[in-house]
Amino acid sequence: MADSSPRSDNLTQEQSTVSNNHENQNSEAELERLVSPPPQNCCTWYVAAAFLVLLAISLIVTWTMLPAEDIVMKYLPHFDEPENPYLGPEAGDPLDGREDDLDGGEASADDDLVDIGDLPEEVADGNYEIGTTVPTFMRCADGEECCNGSSSNCDLRLNEMMFGMVHNSMSTEEGGFILGYNHYLALEKALVAGYRGLSLDVCNCNGILQFCHNVCDLGERMPNEVFSNTVQFLTDFPSEVIVLFIEASIDRGPISWTELYNEMAAVDGFVDMMYVHDGGQWPTMREMVQKNSRIVVFYFNPGTCDNDVCPAGFHYLYDYAAETVFDSASLNDLQNYEYSCTVTRGPGINATADFFVVNNFVTPPDPSAAEISNSKDFLANRLTKCANIQKMRPNFVYLDFWSIGVTAELVQYANAQYAESG
Repeated sequence: MADSSPRSDNLTQEQSTVSNNHENQNSEAELERLVSPPPQNCCTWYVAAAFLVLLAISLIVTWTMLPAEDIVMKYLPHFDEPENPYLGPEAGDPLDGREDDLDGGEASADDDLVDIGDLPEEVADGNYEIGTTVPTFMRCADGEECCNGSSSNCDLRLNEMMFGMVHNSMSTEEGGFILGYNHYLALEKALVAGYRGLSLDVCNCNGILQFCHNVCDLGERMPNEVFSNTVQFLTDFPSEVIVLFIEASIDRGPISWTELYNEMAAVDGFVDMMYVHDGGQWPTMREMVQKNSRIVVFYFNPGTCDNDVCPAGFHYLYDYAAETVFDSASLNDLQNYEYSCTVTRGPGINATADFFVVNNFVTPPDPSAAEISNSKDFLANRLTKCANIQKMRPNFVYLDFWSIGVTAELVQYANAQYAESG
């Protein structure tokens, strides 16, 4: 039977009041939760800033203590190969003929190994648009026989010629190299500007051959692109001969010379233009142009060839060339001729070198130093001193930052003077 007493009614009323109070408390708590800001955690911007500072310090310490290559390959981004920067003859308006003669004054050399003399005023000025227009000193008159920009070169044999050799020519700021690049502008522009020697370092980057400077993924040029652009240049300028020095990277090996040759063979026309030396007398420039044997390849540093037989047209550099010290740290080192003109690599004491390679750069690459080392007076004096110390005429002049200074024009002028003396 139901309890309908006053006590029962009072209990029911109290329970209802308690329930209403509890609901009100829940509603108030929920409202406070919705309108209140979220609670702060430990990751304030102070903490975040401190974390970033500590991270930066740890990376610097790691970079200092561990091999740099391992770090940069892991943390820095991969750079795609650069766009084709080749300009070709359309880059400038060809002139009808040579505007200026290259006749100079009396020679300043101690003998006739390097007969440079007083260069024309334009050599000191460098008054042409570098790398985009074929300079005056590399142009022959219409109908005139021409070999590397001058008719006087045609009678010179390859081992009598002097070439400006663009050191680590793939390593350029324009080409996407970001650490220690050797040049500002691309190697294709160096060809347009009058340089006929290119040195290239070949690397094995995860099974792929690239032209890099000992470190993969911090700047590279692909062989197919470089070889294709070389053929294009030689097609556009059929009187020119190019010499390639290809160095196998010791740090990024092993290198297969046969694989590199296959890269060349994949470019239409490249192998057809490669000169193959038969061990006799080196040809004249005229003969090379007439036979279209206009690419000369030298290689060095450890590498392998299939069945120990390297491809035809691959010539081991130090079987033929003597080279001066290559690791001068300063201009003072370069001007210490007893040191910097010393031959450190070549055929050997009892062998005669056909070519003489003079290094004219400092390590690491320094554009400020190049402003001096690539100047007329510095370079003329250095070539003369090294020639007279070693009793050999320089054939290949290595340089950094080819767009600075007058090396290409000085080399052309020296060839003209040597041809006159012969």
